[in-house]
Amino acid sequence: MIFINVWTTHIDPSIWENPLEFDPERFLDIKWDYNGKDLNKFPFGSGTRICVGIVMAESMVMHSFNWKLPEGEKLDLFEKFRIVLKKKLPLVAIPTPRLSDPAFYELNNAAIKFLKILHL
Repeated sequence: MIFINVWTTHIDPSIWENPLEFDPERFLDIKWDYNGKDLNKFPFGSGTRICVGIVMAESMVMHSFNWKLPEGEKLDLFEKFRIVLKKKLPLVAIPTPRLSDPAFYELNNAAIKFLKILHL
């Protein structure tokens, strides 16, 4: 068996600038398929071992905002048939703050950055 020390590769300064700093923006320009095909610089994992933080970040963002369609748009639920069903066209939704205390959104800024990184 071959074991790869993933932790070490994530803190390697020859790969990452300031690897010990929390800097989610470093991934903004990297495109990948987070369903498991292109794992180039993909620290969040893939498939059944994907980081559970993705679900938490998505849940926090969904909970923290009211969502509506852009003015004049209709909800399109057409799907593209593959092994799993995906929407044929991407869903565009406009978020508006839902929570009464602005302090709640300080926690959610990290979740929003995380979702931008994942291109969701």
